[in-house]
Amino acid sequence: MTPTPAKVWESCPPEQIIVVTGEIGAGKTTWCAELVAHVRSMGLRAAGVSSPGVFIDGEKTAIDLIALASGERRRLAERLPAPDPTSPTPRWKFHPETLAWGDDILKAIDVCDLLVIDELGPLELRHHRGWQSALPLLRQRHYRAACVVIRRSLLEVFLAIFPDAGVIEIDHQHTP
Repeated sequence: MTPTPAKVWESCPPEQIIVVTGEIGAGKTTWCAELVAHVRSMGLRAAGVSSPGVFIDGEKTAIDLIALASGERRRLAERLPAPDPTSPTPRWKFHPETLAWGDDILKAIDVCDLLVIDELGPLELRHHRGWQSALPLLRQRHYRAACVVIRRSLLEVFLAIFPDAGVIEIDHQHTP
């Protein structure tokens, strides 16, 4: 059973990286949002980015990007009508200006209680594009905890960079 965000926060050692992983649609972003709400309820500072899906008739058609500090929201990606095998993200068309905005958000973070990066994917971990400020920011460890969403297929890549990261497996459709 997936531990609650509150339990994870309370047992988290200083400067811990928490990897949130699971199947598509398991509720990784929802779990992170609950962690942010818990941290903020204690008067602590959460910073970073969240990328919730946009659904039409139960189908994920787009991904938005939310700046946690300001609440500003922009469209990050849209589902392609057919996969593009030449793209590093074959099912999604990412908006370069929103990727750059997200990277700027991460660059501007100094110190916080909770750092959230939802999510690091093939752009960052395999193609060295996207949010390139994320890995140096994580290495600085200027946070009490960092929560990073990583898809299962990239978990080994991330853990090779941050072998001391803890892993939370979202094993079901997580709803608050």
